[in-house]
Amino acid sequence: MADVYLGLGSNLGDRVAHLAQAREAIAEQAGDILAASAIYDTAPWGPVLQDNYLNQVIRVATELAPGSLLGLLHGIERDAGRDRKSEIRYGPRTLDLDILIYGSRAVNEDGLTIPHPRIAERAFVLVPLAEIAPDLALHGVPVRELLGRIDTSGVARYQPA
Repeated sequence: MADVYLGLGSNLGDRVAHLAQAREAIAEQAGDILAASAIYDTAPWGPVLQDNYLNQVIRVATELAPGSLLGLLHGIERDAGRDRKSEIRYGPRTLDLDILIYGSRAVNEDGLTIPHPRIAERAFVLVPLAEIAPDLALHGVPVRELLGRIDTSGVARYQPA
């Protein structure tokens, strides 16, 4: 059984519902959700002008191998209306699911790098990750320390209207 951290994000449609449906599908198909951060309203990352995201990090206990887990997550994204083949890179999406950390494993395969290569530069990942796993080390550095190194001004706890 592996302890896995997943990043969830949405900035199209009913963002809250997309995250809830993703959590439900992950719990049914991948394994037990052991922890879930709050949901955060975050400024978009990348070169494309788009609406804010809602982001969350969850911790899951899974027996799925990394590649199988990635395939499952891509299926959940498709079920939410995401079409990876026709979308703009770093553009808007109904659902974006990323494997951030998979136990102590490092994976570097075509289409899958674990730990996720840009965790340390993305506040929308580090803020919720630090909420549920502040002492988790990434390349020997605790998440809370990584968080202290970046600008978090574009990340705020989501407040439903």
